[in-house]
Amino acid sequence: MSRLVLEPALQRRARGRHRIAAVMSATVVLALGWACASGPDPESSGIPGFDPSVTMVTSTPTERFFVIDSNEVVVASRDRTLLGGMFLLLDDAQLPYRRYFQTLPPRTMVGLIIQPTDSMAMDSVARASRAPVVVYERVVIPRDNAGNPLPIARFLVASVRSRVARIWILGTDTAAGPTPPPDWVVAGATQLVTGFPTTGARNAQLASQLADLIPLDSLMRMSIPESAVPAGVTSDLVIGGTPGRVDSRGRPINAGSPRKLPLQSLAAIQAGAIMDFMWAREGRGIVKQLVDRSRRGEPLSAVIANAVSLPHTVGGLDSVWRASLTPPKPAKK
Repeated sequence: MSRLVLEPALQRRARGRHRIAAVMSATVVLALGWACASGPDPESSGIPGFDPSVTMVTSTPTERFFVIDSNEVVVASRDRTLLGGMFLLLDDAQLPYRRYFQTLPPRTMVGLIIQPTDSMAMDSVARASRAPVVVYERVVIPRDNAGNPLPIARFLVASVRSRVARIWILGTDTAAGPTPPPDWVVAGATQLVTGFPTTGARNAQLASQLADLIPLDSLMRMSIPESAVPAGVTSDLVIGGTPGRVDSRGRPINAGSPRKLPLQSLAAIQAGAIMDFMWAREGRGIVKQLVDRSRRGEPLSAVIANAVSLPHTVGGLDSVWRASLTPPKPAKK
């Protein structure tokens, strides 16, 4: 008797479980379908945790480009995998520019060219961006020995970020001056904005060439080409040479001593070290004052005449800066 009563109940429970499972399966299928239809493209940036809005622009029936436009930085290329890394590099460079110049840099577009005709085809994208600073960079994707593509951002930073930083500085018109700043100011400010080389690496290089250092009054009159300004990433431990080896935690392994740099390269990093020293001593506003007032044709002596924490003469500044490269040895006990 009990079996006859319980069996229909067990059957009803089983049917109920089947209905619940069917409803849940249908819900999962619908949810997955909706996610695939409305979710972001997984190749939008190629960088975990970084999912900017990528738009596609069709310039001609056969030409299309992908564009990231955010925070006054525009990056365009026919290869969407190149966008994320370059955007982050330029977006990060805005912070030091603002630190030294108390304003954001101008809106900037970088076009990454893969095919020879890309710059012409991308012209409509550049006009639509309304960016006063437009830089085109030819991209050759590096590959390892097995033919696999390597991360592109590291290979582009040396050229694009330095070029953009230099244009920002040359285009800074807060002073509305008639002439660009002198070469030593442009070279030094470019390094401050890119953050390369680091203060420690730069000073180590200069300390290894103390006998070759250029007097500041001579440095101010030197011609320093753009090619002499160091470009790289902060993990490059050796200026102008082979990057130092690091372990899994980023610590240097048998880092070699700095090699001797030619005169113009030495002048470039010396300019960066002096401006870095002025910023560290005087603080807010000194870099902006130097760039603005040098545009008006005012000498360095006029900029530091009313400084609070710097010597008021060029010779005095040169002497104090040189002394900072060789800290005094601890007194003998």
